[in-house]
Formats: sequence, structure tokens, C-alpha cells
Amino acid sequence: MEPDPFADPPTDTAETVAEEATGPSRRDRKKLQTRDELIVQATRLFDAHGFDAVTTEQIAEAADVSQRTFFRHFPSKEAVLYADTDVLREQMRAAFDARPIDEAVTLSVTHAMMAITNDYPNDRDLRYLQARLGSTSAALSAYARAVVQASWEHELTTAIAERLSVDPLEDAHPEILAGAAFSALRAATRQWFSNDGEGDLPEILRRALGAIARLDARAA
Repeated sequence: MEPDPFADPPTDTAETVAEEATGPSRRDRKKLQTRDELIVQATRLFDAHGFDAVTTEQIAEAADVSQRTFFRHFPSKEAVLYADTDVLREQMRAAFDARPIDEAVTLSVTHAMMAITNDYPNDRDLRYLQARLGSTSAALSAYARAVVQASWEHELTTAIAERLSVDPLEDAHPEILAGAAFSALRAATRQWFSNDGEGDLPEILRRALGAIARLDARAA
């Protein structure tokens, strides 16, 4: 039986206690290394063979871990390709919350949405791969819309509602505005991908977001 590399040690050693006091423990670093390797191998396999043809077992084997270990890190192969979902959601929310409270809400939304593309120079190949695979895999496209973007849209809806001091279940404006913002993101991504990833995705997104300015809650 394959030993569990993440099993808790029977006792804490002095070395372990010292590591935890100064930063991530050796065990935590190993977890992060394994997670990163799973992402690297998954994107490599997806790029070479397509999303639907690759299994979680193949990803685990390529990363030299068990399938059980794979599922400790990710609930599905879709989640591997969108491993930065939570980080991007937090960046988006932080960007919105950092804006002046009296700023036009659509401008704050624009800044929040642009935060999703902050790392575009480094993430360009990943974003293109996500778009390419999503265009050929119904399962991945559904995941991107129903899980990734839905979580971002819910976060933005909540942020807008808090800014406007309204209940989003009673006032539809936050949900409509957030929905429009993510429609702009999808439209910008489709335009960028249809041009083979040429052009600047952040700038394309900025132009698309300009179309929702008249939804500003403070407009006359």
C-alpha cells in the first residue's frame, strides 16, 4: 500500500516546532510543491491532448503522486485548470473595497474587474489555454460559467450591495450590474480568443466594461 506522504507525524519534533515558528513547515512546503506540480502536469497534458481526453489518474501519474493525493488538492480536473479562482476572486474584491466609497459604482466595478487581469503578462498563456479548451469542451465551459464566474459574480454582487446599502434579494441593481460586468468579461475574452490571443486582453476588457457605464446607480 502506498504510504501517505501527508500523514500527520506521531509527535512534534523540536525541528518541526522551530519551522512552524519561522514560517511554513516542511510538510506545508511539500503540499504546495505537490499542488504546483499537479497544476504544471495538468496544463501540459490538457494542452497536448485536450481537456476531455485527460483523466485525473493521468495527471496524478505525471506528477508522480497517487490519485488519492490528487483529490486531496483538487476536487476535479476542472478545478486544476482554474486553480487560481479563489485568488482572483479575492483580488477582485480587494480592488473594489479599495475604491472611494463615494465613487460611481460602475467605476469601482471597472477597477474590480480589471484586477482579474492584473497578472495578464504572466498569465496570458494560461488564459488562452482556458479559452481554447473551453471552446471545445462543454464540461469545462459549463464549469467556467457555473462555478468560476458564478463565484466571482456572487462576490461582486455582495460588494456592490454593501456599497449601496441594499439587500440584493430586494434590490436587483447589484446583481444586474455584476451580471453585466461578467457579460463584458465573457465578450472581451471571446473577442480576444477569436483573434488568436492577439491584442491586449485587459484593454479589450476595459472597453467592454465601458458599455455598462449607464447602469451606474448614481446616474440621474
